[in-house]
Formats: sequence, structure tokens, C-alpha cells
Amino acid sequence: MATEGLAGNVEGLSQFTRALARAGNVGARQEVKDANFRVADKLADSAKAKAAGLSRQQRSAATSLRATKTQNYAAVRLGSARKPYTMGAEFGSLRRTRTGAIARGFQPWRGNQFSGWAGGPGYFLHPTIREKGEQLIAEYRESINRIMAEAFPE
Repeated sequence: MATEGLAGNVEGLSQFTRALARAGNVGARQEVKDANFRVADKLADSAKAKAAGLSRQQRSAATSLRATKTQNYAAVRLGSARKPYTMGAEFGSLRRTRTGAIARGFQPWRGNQFSGWAGGPGYFLHPTIREKGEQLIAEYRESINRIMAEAFPE
């Protein structure tokens, strides 16, 4: 398993799920899907908890966090049509009003390395990924190893 920034890549996962399909092991395929969802759901819950200590806008935006479930990857989605401000709540804003205040109540920009802020992007989701990512990847690795051992015992 390799981690690349905000993504973790499990080499051979798609081949593994295809082998499970060929073997007709529906239960193990569902376990892989559930393991993906558990990781994404834990991340979303942790990010919501982090946002609980931030501004009202950020707390509201964090309620749009949701985990997605597939066999080959886990993802956390942020934003919705009802909360169009979520990206601004997560990353802040560079835009300023005539008085110099940051536009629409957003926090200062934390969108990328070019802003001069060295702590990394984001206010609640991305900091949670940095804080909890390695732990969640380790849990995921253990789940996949257990599923492999049960599906293809030697």
C-alpha cells in the first residue's frame, strides 16, 4: 500500500476483487466494500468532530461530509446543492471586501502551498486526513489482509 498525499493506493486491489468475483466469493467482495466504507466513514466522522470546534459556517458545511462505498476505493464527499459554501468553509477565501475584511465570513485562505501558510490546506477535512490518515490506512490494511487470508487460505 502506498500513500500519495491525500490518497492511499492499494496495489492489486482491483485484481483481488476480480479474483473474488471469479471465485464467486460474494461475501468477501461485500467485506471489501464494507472495509472501504468503514475507513471513509471514520474519516468523515472525525472531520465533523474537528469542525465542531470551528465557526458556525464550518460546522454547517461539515454536515455535508459523507462516505461513499465502492469495491475499489473509499471516498469522502464534501458539499451539496444546499450548502454551496462548503469549499469556502474548508479552504477559506482570498477575496477581500473594500475594507480589507475577508469576503462572506470565510476564514483566511488555506487552499494550497502558494498562500504562504505552511500547515497544509483546509480547516477540518484535510487536517483530519493528515492527523488520522496513517491510522486509518493501517486499519484498512489489516482488514484487507484478514479478508485475503479468509478468501484464499494457503
